[in-house]
Amino acid sequence: MAKQIMFTTAVFAIFVQLASSCCGPAQWEGYEGVFAGVQVNGTGGEGKGLLNISVDANINKVAIKGYSMWNGQRVKQHLLNDYSAGKSYTAYDGKCSTADLPPYPSPGKLNCVPSDAKLVLSTYYGAGDNKYEIDVYEFMVDGKKMELSVNKGSCVPVGEHQQLTNGFADVGFMGITEGIKDPSVFDIPPECNNARTVSPVSKNLIYVHYV
Repeated sequence: MAKQIMFTTAVFAIFVQLASSCCGPAQWEGYEGVFAGVQVNGTGGEGKGLLNISVDANINKVAIKGYSMWNGQRVKQHLLNDYSAGKSYTAYDGKCSTADLPPYPSPGKLNCVPSDAKLVLSTYYGAGDNKYEIDVYEFMVDGKKMELSVNKGSCVPVGEHQQLTNGFADVGFMGITEGIKDPSVFDIPPECNNARTVSPVSKNLIYVHYV
């Protein structure tokens, strides 16, 4: 089961009309820490990971690479969502799955909060000189509730909590910097050129959504 479960990110599987009132940098990269609890075929399990994430709203691409632990087993993974080509590539442990992506409704807006999101809380982390303000938005994705926290003003992602079909996932974003250091991060995963391709993506994969 471990080889069939990986953390990806949504960035990106959310197909709603986007607003321009809260948008982060067009290009950014950093890390995401993920923790999830799920049930697969009636068996409970947990997974966690620290992954590299790169987002380029100018070319409509998102890449996530790294390792996660599922029930104590280490899983290598690499996700590329290419909205310009309408394709998603998911590589894990030498296997590749591909899927079609519907046309993105608002090109160049991968970094924005959905227009139908509801601002449910304005609060802050830290104290004194180390305090910074955040806004928490709530919206629905495929009939499931998503809570997204962003830095107030800059709209840089801070964290999210989402319901999954078979559980839940929590994501924290860290070390975010503006720009993309190495554009080759958006190349198609090499496993998708060499390994057997399976489509659609396995229903057991965990998709962690972020807008």
